[in-house]
Amino acid sequence: MKNLKLTILAFATILMFFASCEKNKTALPVEFKFVLLDTLGNEKTVFNQGENLIFSFQVINNGSEDLMLENFFPNDDFFRVYQLNTNGGTLDYGVPYDGYIKIGYFTIPLKDTLKIEFPWKGNADILEYPILFNNKNNSSFDNGNFYTEFTQSFKIGDIQTEEKHFRIDFTVK
Repeated sequence: MKNLKLTILAFATILMFFASCEKNKTALPVEFKFVLLDTLGNEKTVFNQGENLIFSFQVINNGSEDLMLENFFPNDDFFRVYQLNTNGGTLDYGVPYDGYIKIGYFTIPLKDTLKIEFPWKGNADILEYPILFNNKNNSSFDNGNFYTEFTQSFKIGDIQTEEKHFRIDFTVK
């Protein structure tokens, strides 16, 4: 009988442990948003040929305290653009920057948003929150269908998120 009580107690402890671990994964008060913007800050997925576009990755802190997001660079797919070919393949257009600087953490104040933004055709002066990238002045996109995607896990405080996949399909006409 004593062994049965110990077994039940051990089982209940293990269940509580796993339940608290799962709660920590889902209790993270952040939202991730990946969008394309025009130079006026409007979200778009259809652009005119020659029009500049801005990649915007946002981490929104919905919590009640400041958060520390560990720098997740280098991720060589961050803001990388591919064009869909008629034969089913893809053409890698590259990224809108020449390099990045790895710093320790990004601070996200409570009820605020961290924005990592970069234009395709240089001119980072148009950004409200420039980040430490080296500018690259790419040529305009040809007409066609494109996409940008990346997969990343994030560390916020002591919590490591599962990998998240982000993709935007867009058109230039």
